[in-house]
Amino acid sequence: MRLSDESRASLEKATARYEWALTSAEGSQARNYLYGRGIEPRAIDAYRLGMVNGDIAEHAASTGWISIPYLTRLGGVVQLKFRRLSGDGPKYLGSGGQPRIYNTMALDRADQLGHVAICEGEFDAIILDAYCAIPAVGIPGVDTWASRPEWREIFAGYSSVFVFADPDEPGQKLANRILRDLDTAHLVALPGDVNETYLDKGADFIREAAGV
Repeated sequence: MRLSDESRASLEKATARYEWALTSAEGSQARNYLYGRGIEPRAIDAYRLGMVNGDIAEHAASTGWISIPYLTRLGGVVQLKFRRLSGDGPKYLGSGGQPRIYNTMALDRADQLGHVAICEGEFDAIILDAYCAIPAVGIPGVDTWASRPEWREIFAGYSSVFVFADPDEPGQKLANRILRDLDTAHLVALPGDVNETYLDKGADFIREAAGV
């Protein structure tokens, strides 16, 4: 569903404000969190990550959290998601709207290479895309994948679809469903999730596991 021009402008304004907040003195904890996940300034800028600073009332419940914009090549920012740094409660909150695939801009490069990766988390997609040179998108869970059969068509033309599963039950369920639905999909076995494996063993290990 196409967003209204007003909604797009609002999301762009929030994204820009949160990008600035991440670079400010109050953003130091959020920056250090990202650095600890292996996400450095170059990738922070490329994926327009930010920090919710409480300026926008509808996002106030996520103040201090990482802001993750869903970017598109032509439509700009189409959704925001927020990631808690630590503590109890849900790890993620969204800004509303229909579920979307994260990092669809990677599909342009995937079209050139003939392969694409699917993972569950936005940070995993960033690690694969920015640091492992594997174009990657993020899918928000097995229930969403199952409810959006049209998404299968997006991946139907690739010679290889690499499925990187989180090592928990929901992650395994998502991987199994994708493997069942896509003929060219195959599971990439890692000792942990993508982010953990990247920090522990590096990009070359992940590329070798995927066979690229």
